[in-house]
Parts: sequence; structure tokens; C-alpha cells
Amino acid sequence: MPYIDLHCDTLLMYGLSNAEPDSLFRNQKSVDLVRMRQADCAAQFFATFMPHPDWMHGMTDEEFRQKLYGGLMGAITRHSDLIAFAKDYQDYRNNRAKGLMSAFLTFEDGRMIDGSFEKLQKYYTLGYRLITLTWNFANCFGYPNSTDPEIMSRGLTSFGKEAIQQMNQLGIIIDVSHLSDGGFEDVARISQKPFIASHSCCRELTPHTRNLTDPMIRTLAEKGGIIGVNFAPEFVGFGIHDKVSTVQRICDHVEHMVKVGGIDCIALGSDFDGISGELEVASPTDFEKLYRELSRRGYRPSELDKFSHGNAERILQEVL
Repeated sequence: MPYIDLHCDTLLMYGLSNAEPDSLFRNQKSVDLVRMRQADCAAQFFATFMPHPDWMHGMTDEEFRQKLYGGLMGAITRHSDLIAFAKDYQDYRNNRAKGLMSAFLTFEDGRMIDGSFEKLQKYYTLGYRLITLTWNFANCFGYPNSTDPEIMSRGLTSFGKEAIQQMNQLGIIIDVSHLSDGGFEDVARISQKPFIASHSCCRELTPHTRNLTDPMIRTLAEKGGIIGVNFAPEFVGFGIHDKVSTVQRICDHVEHMVKVGGIDCIALGSDFDGISGELEVASPTDFEKLYRELSRRGYRPSELDKFSHGNAERILQEVL
């Protein structure tokens, strides 16, 4: 069935390695255009992840961003028979009608915005349509998830609070994966549109600070948001040091999300090419393993549709 994946880190290969220009078409990583097509991709959200400066081989943030942006745009130009860029719901629908996959562009770590509404507008104009507000360090938006309760309780900065309203107005999806619990509460209070956790799981099942508590899942669902289930072992396993991610455990997290937040809050957020370990779901062509297991557990085809793409389509329509 068609799928929408809310997060992958595949574009990192253009910044952290000597990737060939056409590496996105076929590669040895988890995501490429060939396997996306085989798995009936409707849309892939490609993250522009901003790593720690020490990892960037002397490049500035903007130089690094341009390399990832150029890699994606080059692949789209070379393979326009397979994939097209999308900036809103109508672009997505038009691409589907033409039999094309859609590529949405995101930021993982909003530090590129640098506390500037002019830069927020600049990157919106370039086509960035989702911002994961923080990664694992504080920035202009707020504070990250943390094992330190004091940091975890901190909310958004003054700029972050204003930026939530501006992102609502522009049409940029607000992503709380990686954000502190205090920041989550501020987003839930301020945002007038649904917000999402693009690649997170359930803290009740796996006690990682990147996962959502049951009250957070309930709040996000009540606001109309969705959670992209992350396949990383440390987020879905039996403990934060687990090295194995199984179909069973991923589906356990999906079922818990449904139990707490309802069928309309679940989605795919693989985190492919940003995770490691022993992965039973290791590429888009493995998504069918999840559909089969959830079907075995009693989920109807209409409910599987919501998981694979329907709920994410609704966010595109309501936010973009």
C-alpha cells in the first residue's frame, strides 16, 4: 500500500561522505529511489540534519545545508520520471496523479533559523516544510530531551514561542521529536494547528527520553497531531541499550499509541539512515512486515491505510 515516511537521514551521505551525485537513486543504505518505488512510496520527508560542528569537516552550517539540498535536487532533476519536489498538499496530490513520488524537505535541528524570522522566511521560500525544533542541544527555539530533569523541564525560548505562531501562519509543520518535555507543553499550548512527533515512540514501553509519555501522546492526538513510529532499537526495544529492533516491538509501540491516542495519531517515521543495530525493518520494502503483523493483530485495511499514509496526508492537508 502507499506509504508516507516522516523522517529519514539519507541526505547525510552528501555531507559526511564522498557520495556520488546519483547515490540517492541506488545505494547500500536503507533508502533509495529504487526501493522507495518498489514499496509504493507516496512521499518521503528528507531531513537536513545539522550535525555537531566537529563532524562537518570544516564546513559552515550553510555550506553543509547546501550540499544536502543540492544532492536531493540533483536526484529529483535526474529522475523526474520517478519523483518530484513538493511544497504543499496540492503538489503532493498532483504528483500522485502523475504517478510520481513526492519529496518533502525538512530541518532536523532548527539552529539554522538562528533566531531570525527573516531566515525562517528564507528557508520556507526554498521549500523547507517541517522543522524538528531541536536536536540534542539547546538552540534558538528551546531545549532538547535530556536525562537532566532541570533541562527536560525547560520550555521554549521567547523566539521559539513567537516562531510557533509564525510557522502556523506560513505553513511549516512543527516537529517535537527531540524536544524537551517543557518545550512540548509550550508547543501544545501555543500551536493553533496540529503538530507532530516525526520519529518517536512510547516512553511507557521503552524509557528513552526521546519517547513520548502517555499524557503527551494524548495531548498530541487531541490537537490532531501524529506520531511517526521510530525503528531505532533504543526507542522500541525493552531498554535504552537494546541493539535489536523487531517487527513485534515496533507493532507493540503502534498498538500502545492507538490505545492512548486513537487510530488517527499513528504514522511511519522510520529514522532510516540515522539509526543502527539489528533491524528487522531495514528499508521501505520491509514495511509490509508491519502491515502483516498488525493485520494479524486485528487491524482492518482502513486502519492500516491510516498508519501507512492516511494520517500523514491529513497533516499535509491541514498544515501545508
